[in-house]
Amino acid sequence: MSAVDGASGLVFGALGLLFAALGIGMLVWMVRRAAEYKRTLREGLVAEAQCLDTFVVHRRSSNGHRHSQRRLILGFRTSDGRDVRAEIASQQPYAAGDIVPVRYLPQRPERPVPAAASPGLGVASCLAVGVLVVFTSIALFFAATGFGLAVFTDSSTDDGGTGPGEYWTSEP
Repeated sequence: MSAVDGASGLVFGALGLLFAALGIGMLVWMVRRAAEYKRTLREGLVAEAQCLDTFVVHRRSSNGHRHSQRRLILGFRTSDGRDVRAEIASQQPYAAGDIVPVRYLPQRPERPVPAAASPGLGVASCLAVGVLVVFTSIALFFAATGFGLAVFTDSSTDDGGTGPGEYWTSEP
């Protein structure tokens, strides 16, 4: 084994750590967003927003299925008198001009949540977290394999000592 094998192990391990950091970062981001969502529903102030516009976003998944999501542009006034416009996803069919009850946090009024929204996380969120956990675990496995290859390859390089078929003998 040569020093090139050890260097490639280091690169392999570093890439594994990079992907693991990416997976952990995405997990932290998702958990923070879910906590903010639940906190908004639990502690948020109630406002009556007016639906200013509605539209539907169509997306096509990799397997060819189409997914549509209804989006609303809302305008409301906060308790301190600030006018806010926000875009949210909605399960309910609203038309322009309808009144939509929302909850918002005083420090983040631009992120309202419909007051009738479900407090649960949903199947898609749980599935996404599961996929990220598996992705991060595989990345950590690759990092450990790469660094292990680098350490054990580097320790087995020729250091001037005896080789596997050579024996040290003392001659007088």
